[in-house]
Amino acid sequence: MIRHLTRALCATTLVIAPIALTATPAHAVTTCRVNGVTVSSANVVGTAGPDYITCGPLAPGDQVSGLGGADYITIGGSLGGGAVVRGGTGGDYILVNGSVGPMAQVLGEADGDYIRVGTNLGAVNGGTGFDLCRVAGGNPPVNCEA
Repeated sequence: MIRHLTRALCATTLVIAPIALTATPAHAVTTCRVNGVTVSSANVVGTAGPDYITCGPLAPGDQVSGLGGADYITIGGSLGGGAVVRGGTGGDYILVNGSVGPMAQVLGEADGDYIRVGTNLGAVNGGTGFDLCRVAGGNPPVNCEA
């Protein structure tokens, strides 16, 4: 009896384990263009100077950072939960052509920035400096003077 039960449990494990492994999706990699160069990564970073960064929608947990300089960052879609867009130092222009998901953030950081997003279910924060923020709906932005 015990031998038959052991065989049944082993057989069940062999059938269920592959199903569980295939049910877990891999983390999506964001594809962006940084100063004309294609970059595929979950963590896209600009340079210390001004950058032109364009990306498609960001998957949950992805990050885009402009670093220093007056950066132009465009996200052509929504930010998944936990995704972060950082302008860095310098007067940055950040545009999200979609919604900012729960737990996602758009951060202008230092200096005067212009930020425009669709529905904000996360956080839009201008940071220090005189920041202009436009949010189509949802949570209001913080640290924005206009």
